[in-house]
Amino acid sequence: MPVRTEREGPVHVVTIDRPERRNAVDGPMARALGDAFAAFESDPEAKVAVLTGAGGTFCAGNDLKAMAAGDFPVPTETAPPMNVTRTALGKPVIAAVEGYCFGGGFELALWCDLRVASATAEFGALNLRRGLPCMDSGTVRLPRLVGHARALDILLTARRVPAAEAERIGLVTRLTAEGEALPAALELAREIAETPQEALRAARRSVIEQWSLSDRDAAANETRHAEAVLPAF
Repeated sequence: MPVRTEREGPVHVVTIDRPERRNAVDGPMARALGDAFAAFESDPEAKVAVLTGAGGTFCAGNDLKAMAAGDFPVPTETAPPMNVTRTALGKPVIAAVEGYCFGGGFELALWCDLRVASATAEFGALNLRRGLPCMDSGTVRLPRLVGHARALDILLTARRVPAAEAERIGLVTRLTAEGEALPAALELAREIAETPQEALRAARRSVIEQWSLSDRDAAANETRHAEAVLPAF
């Protein structure tokens, strides 16, 4: 299977497992990712997910051989290649990044709530160097994370962004030694899982939804979410 899942207590671990292709995305893998996160969302005992890659690589991007063979999802306005990147989960996801995180893999990491990376990780939209556009909301999420100018610098140069720079500009949440991204992400996930979940998820939804709202409407939306979970005193 191109994607493996396992449970570690309240943490749902999703592992991209195509190390022979540096975990590059093909059709079966894209579908398996969707299934894995649908299972996470529907599992009441799973509170946080961690997404990682096997073999010391997160995801090197879209599988060009699969694209040439026609074994790749055709993007549409409502369904990008990795349809999971349009999924609005009700629970947080942490990316644990080792090695390459390029192209579609970069966009997949941007979809996650938080990114924990090892010091040897590299990020970037290298797909642009091959004439392949961003198709999984990377051009939307990247500016919201690092700012307009920095996002354009990364996209227009299509360069490799080292982990230290990614942490400095806010793309990476936490930086670890080589080989320690997954253990650190699991520790962070367990910490999040210990927080009272209704209040945590209300805060998360407010943060996500505020981008399209005015200050007044965003504040009102925060109140609505809070009132829905506020305990009676």
